[in-house]
Amino acid sequence: MPTPVQFKAPFYPQSYYHVIFRSVDGVMLFITEENRGFFLQKFSLFLHPVCTCLAYCLLENHVRFIVHIKSAPSLKNFLLSIAEEARTVSMKKFLTEPDREEIIDEILERQANRLMVSYANAYNKRFFRKGNLFQSPFRRVEIKEESHLQQAIIYTHANAQKHGLIKDFKDYRYSSYWEILNDNRANVQINEALQFFGGKEQYIKIHQKQVDHFYNKDWPNSKLE
Repeated sequence: MPTPVQFKAPFYPQSYYHVIFRSVDGVMLFITEENRGFFLQKFSLFLHPVCTCLAYCLLENHVRFIVHIKSAPSLKNFLLSIAEEARTVSMKKFLTEPDREEIIDEILERQANRLMVSYANAYNKRFFRKGNLFQSPFRRVEIKEESHLQQAIIYTHANAQKHGLIKDFKDYRYSSYWEILNDNRANVQINEALQFFGGKEQYIKIHQKQVDHFYNKDWPNSKLE
């Protein structure tokens, strides 16, 4: 079934997105503890140079990220910092035509696809598997309002509880909720994430309030499941 157009939002600089990578046929994306760390390493390698991460959650057959695309000047500086032979076609195109913002969409999509291919190749080799691991295209929805962004961060952190993987989302080890509380900056832009809640205390309070309210109801954006 084709991916609905609303889940294929183009990437624009300095915009926010809810990004979902889902496996084919419900295949388990993570067999070992090391798989999760390796996936985050690949995310950092391919996507941190072009966006910041405000939240993530690694589940059994899909992963979610809330990201903020970097500005066009920041992207240009990154591209200039890497060797010419390491630049993709879209990267080279952007450097010659920096005013064409639609090229940024090509760069982001290419980087995300490189992440999926790189992880899938390693996964298939490790577990003696062949074929695609991720659904294509991956889903992404633009977040246009601050209230939606806050909600998307909470939804991402609470997803393991919503899917019945754990009783309390706060105890789930494979989301950025605990990283933000413990000031672990390896994968998440903590200060940027907290500013939408008014600080750490409100971050905790609003998360719990929203999860308590919605847990037995249909979550907003549930069509992203």
